[in-house]
Amino acid sequence: MAEHLSNEKELLAEIGRSNERAFEQIVRFYFPHLLPFSVSITKNRAVAEDIVQEAFIRLWQRRHDYEQFYNLRAWLFTVTSNLSLTYIKKMALEGNLLRHLEQPEASRATEAEERLHFKESGLLLQEAMLRLPPQQREVYRLSRYEELSIPEIAEKLHLSPNTVKNHLVKALQSVRGFISQRGTFFIFF
Repeated sequence: MAEHLSNEKELLAEIGRSNERAFEQIVRFYFPHLLPFSVSITKNRAVAEDIVQEAFIRLWQRRHDYEQFYNLRAWLFTVTSNLSLTYIKKMALEGNLLRHLEQPEASRATEAEERLHFKESGLLLQEAMLRLPPQQREVYRLSRYEELSIPEIAEKLHLSPNTVKNHLVKALQSVRGFISQRGTFFIFF
């Protein structure tokens, strides 16, 4: 199977014009590559399906910036990897990772419970982000959701790279602290 679509640049330009058929072609091509990759990290097909769908949602949300996708395959794998690792980190935070990885697939929590858990963790992260000061929130969003580098964020927000780095460090500390505090609360109740 080919590593890239031969008409990928044209399809990205069409996606930039909100062409859903072009988007479907990208999804059909990359989904079979991304799903096993995410399953290899999460060890759970249902969670991996949600993660891959989220990666495609992010692509669609950024469709108007299609010219920034120099290597769509690498971008999709990076987003899928980051989302998969976020899931694993969430499981580790709750102390469920070893138990999750040791159990056979059949004895794990139901797919519906896992999907709900993944969505709840996303809501917790959103709440943590909303508590950040506006500048930190924007830097965090650009770094984690749009996956821009510090220099790219600095250019986009007209800030120095050091200022961006400081905002990002503070935002990450705040988000981790909030999730750690609330995550523990979440586990007990």
